[in-house]
Amino acid sequence: MDATHSDDDGHLRPAMSAGVVAGTATNPVVVHRHIPKWLLAVASALVLIVLVPWIIVPQYSNAVQTLGTLERISLPLVLLAGILELSSLLAYSALTASVLGPGRPSYFTLLRIDLADLGVNHVVPGGGATAAAVRFSLLQRAGTRPAEALTAATIEIAGSNLVLAATFAVGLLLSLTTVAANGYYRTASIAGFLGLLGTGLGIWFLTRYTDSAIGIARATVRHLPLVSENSAEAFLRMMANQILLLGRSPRRIGVDFLLGAANWLLDAAALWVLLAAFGHYIGIGPLLTVYGVGSILAMLPLTPGGLGIVEGVMVPALIGFGTPAGVALLGVIGWRLIEFWLPIPLGALAYASLRLGTFRQLR
Repeated sequence: MDATHSDDDGHLRPAMSAGVVAGTATNPVVVHRHIPKWLLAVASALVLIVLVPWIIVPQYSNAVQTLGTLERISLPLVLLAGILELSSLLAYSALTASVLGPGRPSYFTLLRIDLADLGVNHVVPGGGATAAAVRFSLLQRAGTRPAEALTAATIEIAGSNLVLAATFAVGLLLSLTTVAANGYYRTASIAGFLGLLGTGLGIWFLTRYTDSAIGIARATVRHLPLVSENSAEAFLRMMANQILLLGRSPRRIGVDFLLGAANWLLDAAALWVLLAAFGHYIGIGPLLTVYGVGSILAMLPLTPGGLGIVEGVMVPALIGFGTPAGVALLGVIGWRLIEFWLPIPLGALAYASLRLGTFRQLR
C-alpha cells in the first residue's frame, strides 16, 4: 500500500511507490495499452467532416449575418467578458497552486503550464489525454516530483468536475419550472442528480470499505482491454488516501472548492455578459443549465474541446429558454471565441516562454 502523509498545513505529501508513476521501471503498474492514435484520429476526422459543413460553418456565417441586423453592441460588456474569461483561467491556476501546496513552482510558471495544457486540449482531437501528458511533463520539468504531479492532477480534475456537476445541478433546480415542462431537461436533471448521488456514495464506499471497493474494481477491469488490475488498485488506494487526508483539512477543502467554483462561474459569467452585450439578460438558472450542458459535452473525446458539438447544443438550448435566436447564436459564438480559441495562441506563447525561459534557467 502506498504511503501518504500531509504536512502541518494539510497539503498532500504523497510517498507513492515508483510503480504508480508512469515511466518508472520498478514494478510498473500503469498499463501501456491504449486506444491507437490512428483510431482516435480517424474517428475525430469523421466527426469533424460531418460537423464542419453542417453545423460549424453555417453557425459562423449566420453569426456574421445576424451581427449586421443588431442595432447596437455594448463593447464595454464584450471587454468585461474577456476579463472574466481571463479571471477564470487565473482561478484555475490558483487551484493548481493550492493543490500542489508548499514547494510548488511559482504561480506564473503554473499559469503558463495550465495555458499550454489548455491549448493542446483545444487543438488535438480527443486531446484530454495528450494534454494531461504534456502537463505532467511540464510540471516535472518545473521541479514537481512525479508522484506529486500525478496526485495533484487526479484531485484537481476530479474536484473540478464535481464542482461543474454541482453547478449544473443548481442550474436545473433554479430552472425547475421550465425543466419540468421539457422532457430533455427533465431527463438531464434526473441524470445529473443520480450522478451526484452515485459519486457521493462511491466516495463513501471507497473510503469506508477500501479493500472491498478494490476487490470489485479488480474483478471489473479484469474483463476490460485498456486497464490493468494493478493500475486500478493503485489508483483507488491513492484516491482513498487523498480523500481521507482532505477530510482532515476542512479549511483547505473550502479554499479548493471556492477556487474550483470561481473557475467555472467566471466562465459562465462571461457567457452571461456576452448575451447581455447583445441585448438579452438570461436568468441564472437557465444560464447555469445551458453552460453546464455545454461544458460537460466539451469533455467528450470526439472533437477538440467539443468544437461544433458545444455550439450545436448550446444555441438551441438558449433559444429553448427564451433567448432570441440571433442573440443566442452571437452570444455562444462570441463566448467560444474567448473560451475556446483565445487559449490556443496564449497556450503556444506560454509553452514557448517555458521552453525558452524558465526551463533553461532550471538546467
